[in-house]
Amino acid sequence: MLFRENRLPELAAPPPGAMVLPEAVARRFWAYGTLGKTPDEDKWTKLDKDVREVALNMSPDDIGTCMWALGTIRKMPTNGTWTVLEIAVEDTASEMSAKSVAVSVWAYARLVEAGLQKPDADAWRELESAVEKHALAGAFANEDLVNILHAFVTLPREPPKAQAAEGEEGEEGAEEPPPADPPAEGEEGAEPPEPEPVVDDVWNALEAAVARVAPDSLTATELATTLWIYSTMRKQPDETTWEALDAGMERVAPALKGTQQLAQMAWFYHSLDRRPSRDKTRWLMHNAVLLQPTGLQRVGVTRESNKERAASRMQKREASAPASIDAQGWLKWAMNEPEPVPPAKHALTFDPDAKPDEGEEGADESSGDAAAE
Repeated sequence: MLFRENRLPELAAPPPGAMVLPEAVARRFWAYGTLGKTPDEDKWTKLDKDVREVALNMSPDDIGTCMWALGTIRKMPTNGTWTVLEIAVEDTASEMSAKSVAVSVWAYARLVEAGLQKPDADAWRELESAVEKHALAGAFANEDLVNILHAFVTLPREPPKAQAAEGEEGEEGAEEPPPADPPAEGEEGAEPPEPEPVVDDVWNALEAAVARVAPDSLTATELATTLWIYSTMRKQPDETTWEALDAGMERVAPALKGTQQLAQMAWFYHSLDRRPSRDKTRWLMHNAVLLQPTGLQRVGVTRESNKERAASRMQKREASAPASIDAQGWLKWAMNEPEPVPPAKHALTFDPDAKPDEGEEGADESSGDAAAE
């Protein structure tokens, strides 16, 4: 009885007109996300209204929970509610835990399938700042780190651009600078300064985090996903990251001997024009390609070679016409064998006036002429 009395105040419904507790709304979102179930229309309308009312009073991690649940069930709230949620993300991203930051970025990518066009610029800027902070601190779990990279590809994320200097085009009310005086006679005009390269600090922090964990702790699936990300972006990892990925491949390849996953990893290496640095890893990749039914014709799962897997987001982004690699061509590539030397060209190609050698076409005519003389 005492236990029941102690539980009653917690279970009691709030009085009519009272604002629902932010924590209670976050727990309801968490429950639907954990079940992977979308609420029916009436319950969803109530939940949408409640979160719109209390989102700005939620803790940073409760906001992360709501974003995770929306990404899990892949359902967009109403426009007004989504606007309030993104304002809450902007306000709290700097205080979110690494897990909440990761699931919020992941949720944005998942909601693209539910009709999201792009994140709000201010909310996304704050999230990226939080991503950089936690990546530099090594606070992300391996799974969260790979999920963030995957989300960057899925959105897709736009890398930073060079910011216009004060007074340049795009700033309202800025006066146009006066035209430059023409160079004096005999003087050369000054060359315009070369634009400074734009440094992507967020991506660099994530790549450094991948390089730290790839050799020892990334799983085979996480390594495969990371290679797929670089292959899809057509972006080369820096040399330090490549060395870390090679070390991770050397660790996981023996356990993947002959599997399709290893054959897919081989395709990602090939698409990035990279060969694993270890001979043993190259041989294992080669054997995996030979043993897989798709390996003799097409390396990797694509829309043409596997229609069921094509339904997933990752496979929709695969190239529609993947390269074909036969067994012999794969062996030459994997073992870094040089291409055969092209056959030498005939002298006539270089000297049109050269006489044909004895035994070639035209030689009989020349010998006949000499005998007649």
